[in-house]
Amino acid sequence: MSVETGSQGCGDDSCLWKSYRCEIHDGRPKSVLCTMETISNAKYIANLLRDTFNRQDNPYSRKNYVSAWTPGVFNSFSRSFDACKDHGIQDVTEAICVSHTSKENTVLRSGLPPEKVFVVPNAVDTAMFKPASNRLSTNEIIIVVISRLVYRKGADLLVEVIPEVCRMFANVRFIIGGDGPKRVRLEEMREKHGLQDRVEMLGAVPHARVRSVLISGHIFLNSSLTEAFCIAILEAASCGLLTVSTRVGGVPEVLPDDMVVLAEPDPGDMVQAIKKAIFLLPLIHPQEMHDRMKKLYDWHDVARRTVIVYDYALRSTDQNLLERLSRYLSCGSWAGKLFCVVMIIDFLIWYLLKLWQPDENIEVVPDITLTCNQDQGPMEDMDKKKA
Repeated sequence: MSVETGSQGCGDDSCLWKSYRCEIHDGRPKSVLCTMETISNAKYIANLLRDTFNRQDNPYSRKNYVSAWTPGVFNSFSRSFDACKDHGIQDVTEAICVSHTSKENTVLRSGLPPEKVFVVPNAVDTAMFKPASNRLSTNEIIIVVISRLVYRKGADLLVEVIPEVCRMFANVRFIIGGDGPKRVRLEEMREKHGLQDRVEMLGAVPHARVRSVLISGHIFLNSSLTEAFCIAILEAASCGLLTVSTRVGGVPEVLPDDMVVLAEPDPGDMVQAIKKAIFLLPLIHPQEMHDRMKKLYDWHDVARRTVIVYDYALRSTDQNLLERLSRYLSCGSWAGKLFCVVMIIDFLIWYLLKLWQPDENIEVVPDITLTCNQDQGPMEDMDKKKA
């Protein structure tokens, strides 16, 4: 079994296929547990895999299924389930995190050996997120914010930072894209300080329009209070924007120092970081930044590295029942015993099924090698081979 933590998406279907195709090997289903920040991401991956595996012409379609868990299952509203999740991760063969900070947290919370946890970062679709053809004038400096307007994304910080920056720089204007419960506070701030002509509220921005919003600005502002990676920073850098961000989670690992100005999640520190970024703007070359991002972050490279981890997991030897039971006992006085009982029942059911249907009577699905290129999806490759 393999597990991925953090929010990790993919720019195209072929990348997803390359990442997950090795989950079926020699006719035996392998399990993948992915935790997604948004329901749309979880549904997208689940629907893609379901449609791929359930096609009648797919030799892997039997004995495999895909189910999507929404964020309500794996978030902090349920402490008991959160504890079960942490201990349950101990049973995985390998784990993938999107940053070294995420890896440290996973190791500390789950007790997994560090050598079992690999770091594979997210990437960005540089073909979609590219700079504007003409460089913007710096007579008016535009700072862009695209985020869910919630507490975790630091919307309360924006309420204090924006008026101060507008007071210090008469030529600065803000564009805020996103929606959420904290939008009311930002609207109130704009009314209170009379910034209607300097703070533009766009509301929810469809993903297809994100680039057009980004390229209308010079600086991208991220005020998150916690972040495993932050793909939004990659998208902004790929569009040639200098980034100002809070120094939280895995954010310091994302961009080189000359592409980002980091600040503590404090209003005063963030104002100083924005001030520094404004003075650095003449040194920024959007197209050069975009070219560097193309080399640093690519979804095909992410898929290749993910497949390496999955292949490594397939070659790993499974722990026997006694080793797993001893590990479950260490999960707590009551939880450990409960896990052991469930494990024993599961083992007995598996053993009875094995007696009823021996291994030699089960047809083994032959393994095949699929090739994917950028211009066509995995199913088109399979259809070509059959033709």
